[in-house]
Amino acid sequence: MRRSSGVLALLVLLATPGCDSHLDAEVGGALLPQALDVVPAGEGPTVVILPGKPAPALAAGPVRLAIDHAVPWSELGPLLAAADQAGARPTLLVGQRDRVRGFRLADELKDEFTLRLRPTSDGKFCLSPPGTREAYCVQTGTRRHVSSAFVRAALQKAVAEYGITQGRVVPDADTRWGDIVRTIDGARTCCKAPFRVAVSR
Repeated sequence: MRRSSGVLALLVLLATPGCDSHLDAEVGGALLPQALDVVPAGEGPTVVILPGKPAPALAAGPVRLAIDHAVPWSELGPLLAAADQAGARPTLLVGQRDRVRGFRLADELKDEFTLRLRPTSDGKFCLSPPGTREAYCVQTGTRRHVSSAFVRAALQKAVAEYGITQGRVVPDADTRWGDIVRTIDGARTCCKAPFRVAVSR
């Protein structure tokens, strides 16, 4: 990856699918985003979150959140904050092909020295090294969904150049849950060494 004073944008014109698998996992009408790095689906009642629908209040204790891939961060961020305040312990559900699995939203970061990872609603993923707004961007040809494969490839270059093995995801308000998952999952599976990820909330 080259450093420059401007924004480096690579607009990939090849048609690429929005999801990493043609098999889907669905819970209560919510189409779950696909992920490779998963955890057990957890315990507790299952609450379905659909775009544009009022989210139910969450009680204290374990709960499984089936969040539709199209739910924007502007709706999901406040829901997760309310879950924290209520003492809820949510497991976020994703698909691993057609199987329902759990997903970690955040790892514990070692320090604040992180790569900035920004997924957008038009299929673009940008990353910036610490201390600069300079960004390297990749975009799918359809401009509909972030590609976890593109995220992996970009992070491999960034880790090799900067030696940083952790990142902070900074979604836009209209970034969809599926694109956030693909960004996190692509980063976690980018490299031989573990790559830690957290989401700015």
